[in-house]
Amino acid sequence: MSKEIQQIIEKLNAFAPGEKAVLATVVDLVGSGYRRPGARMLIDAEGYAVGTVSGGCLEADVLERAKKVLETGEPFVITYDTTKDENSLFGLGMGCRGVVRILLERFEKENILARALEFPFRERRRQFIGTVISSNRAATGGRIFYNEIERFRFENLTDEPEIFDGLKKNCLEFFASGEFSKVFRYESGNDSFEMFFENVNPPLKLLLFGAGYDALPLVRIAKELGWRVTAIDHRPAFANAERLPEADEIIVSDAENLGEDLFADENSVAVVMTHNYERDLRILPRLLRSKCLYVGALGPKKRTEKLLSETGENFSADELAKLYAPVGLDIGADTPEGIALAIAAEILAILKSREGGFLRNRKGSIYGTSE
Repeated sequence: MSKEIQQIIEKLNAFAPGEKAVLATVVDLVGSGYRRPGARMLIDAEGYAVGTVSGGCLEADVLERAKKVLETGEPFVITYDTTKDENSLFGLGMGCRGVVRILLERFEKENILARALEFPFRERRRQFIGTVISSNRAATGGRIFYNEIERFRFENLTDEPEIFDGLKKNCLEFFASGEFSKVFRYESGNDSFEMFFENVNPPLKLLLFGAGYDALPLVRIAKELGWRVTAIDHRPAFANAERLPEADEIIVSDAENLGEDLFADENSVAVVMTHNYERDLRILPRLLRSKCLYVGALGPKKRTEKLLSETGENFSADELAKLYAPVGLDIGADTPEGIALAIAAEILAILKSREGGFLRNRKGSIYGTSE
């Protein structure tokens, strides 16, 4: 889950009863664009916006069009095409060569979509959302929802849209794949149906072992990225809300006393920076056998190799593959802030299956897979 969605939910929860807004969602992009499908912007009745759907070039036009949606309550999809002339679109001068489609719809505090967007944050489970973006039969903005607790739910769609064979099957397959977003097209006779699929995952959880001075900037950067932070340290003088006001959870404990639930979150990463060899020796094996997607350990490579040998345990290739030590990208960082930046950047690179190199050396799209 992006920080943007979290901010939209926070804004929405502060609405008064009956207060309405407009939600703009990027539902398709062909070619280049600043924001990817799934990017959102919430626009209230006063024209104040949270989030963004472009690099700033489309927002003024979207804000103007949102007024009509707020009045009529009718959702619609806008298409911005700059593939022929980047300066031809309403004088916006987007500077990108792509076709962007944005869904505008009225949005209220109490609706199914709002609850669905909040679900991954509340339950720490994935939520699937399928949205009609074009059809000669169904209403634009009609939806199908799925998660493992509530199963299928529908909004402005028949419970069984049988004319589009395989829709439910596609939803389940897409949900299981973990893919972020995709547009599916269905045809049956004279009927056509285009739906934007997306998976909304829980915000990444950072398990930070060690609450020393160098941990503080990592907490701040993680929160800027929209991650949830759990800070763990055995010293109450270090692990407290006064020193770590931005942390979502603070645990004062030795590693051996931590419950198994802490290590069972499939949307988590861990960074070990206790600066204590014996404590690292106790925590590292638990992290390697945990559900964590990434484990970073501060300190020289030889230190970590010695730690692994002294655990007396045999780790699988998959368990060792998620260990990064020394932690962080090689950017020449030599201050707590720089090291924190290198660590956060490495985590992003690993989760996105990237090498962390220079974008100017990348072949192909900066968002897709390299050629």
